[in-house]
Amino acid sequence: MKIKNILLATTTAIALSISAIASAADHKIKAGARAFEIEVLYVAVGDKVGFTNMNSHNTVSVDGLIPEGAEAWRSGMGENLGLSMDVPGIYSYVCEPHIGFGMVGVIVVGDITQADIDAYKQKAMDTLKGPWRRLLGKINKIKPTV
Repeated sequence: MKIKNILLATTTAIALSISAIASAADHKIKAGARAFEIEVLYVAVGDKVGFTNMNSHNTVSVDGLIPEGAEAWRSGMGENLGLSMDVPGIYSYVCEPHIGFGMVGVIVVGDITQADIDAYKQKAMDTLKGPWRRLLGKINKIKPTV
């Protein structure tokens, strides 16, 4: 009887793990001539985000404007990039060669409140300089999820 219970518990745990992995969604952010296709992307914790069509572009997370504990990223020029969004919060990113044109974006991972948005916006206003301030337009478009 004990072995049957152990096998049942193990099978249930494996099924739940596979279910959680299978439920992670894949999102694509396509680079256009001078803009990313999606300005503000909302994803769940654990979802995958892929940057595609990066022929003459890169994607770089913005120092200080990703959640604490999240891993910063920097793709090479022309390099498509895949990320796993495992830390909840707000992430800002840019294409360095085209930042002056406003090729910037924001990824929101998990639930955020208006207070979260307000604090993030203030931090961005305090730290962004020059063309990096183009991010403020995208940050102003973030909506609370709770």
